[in-house]
Amino acid sequence: MPDRQMLLDLGRAPSLTREDLIVTDANRDAAALVDRWPEWASPFAAVAGGPGSGKTHLASVWRSVSGAHAMADPRRPSAADLDAAQAGTPVLCDGLAPDGLDEAAFFHLLNAVRGSGGSILITAETAPSGWVLATPDLASRFRAATVASLGLPDDDLLRAVAVKLFADRQVAVDPAVVAYLLPRLERSLSALADIVVRLDEVALARKMSITRPLAAEVLREISQQDQGRLGL
Repeated sequence: MPDRQMLLDLGRAPSLTREDLIVTDANRDAAALVDRWPEWASPFAAVAGGPGSGKTHLASVWRSVSGAHAMADPRRPSAADLDAAQAGTPVLCDGLAPDGLDEAAFFHLLNAVRGSGGSILITAETAPSGWVLATPDLASRFRAATVASLGLPDDDLLRAVAVKLFADRQVAVDPAVVAYLLPRLERSLSALADIVVRLDEVALARKMSITRPLAAEVLREISQQDQGRLGL
């Protein structure tokens, strides 16, 4: 049987394809928005959700389907971004926020998207229509965007993602372990991914299976480390 460390090296990064996207009530509207492209009501679309809500996975799915050009700096459009927009190439702006936004450059980018018949997908923690901007015309462009919001991951999504993350690492885990973890974690996909990695690393180092007692031990260690950083 192949050594599991080799399997881990091959499968450590989670897959972010459409087939791997788990859809529940928490992300159904956003997944539907991505799936509807290019039949969008507006050339501008946005997916809004807090940290760890799954924005990056949806952005990856859309980029794969659309062949989008990804902006290197979501707050400061470059000449390459503008060239792509003017050519009608879809543009992905992943992680936009109003602080430090180059409003003039972004206004030109959105105009280029609309003028070429292209499209742009923006991901952000909050809906762009609510941002306070100094450029009224840019604010108007953002208000024209079709927005889908991501809620906090629900139990169905967290449970399914946990099983997938363990499977990505070639690890089979008793469902009781997952059931134990979920109510004790921050309700975010990033927090879930972190605990999966930590549990697998500890289990691999000790040459043991991931069990409920091990999960409890690792959670205690993480809690103690967090308290130490806060000086509690």
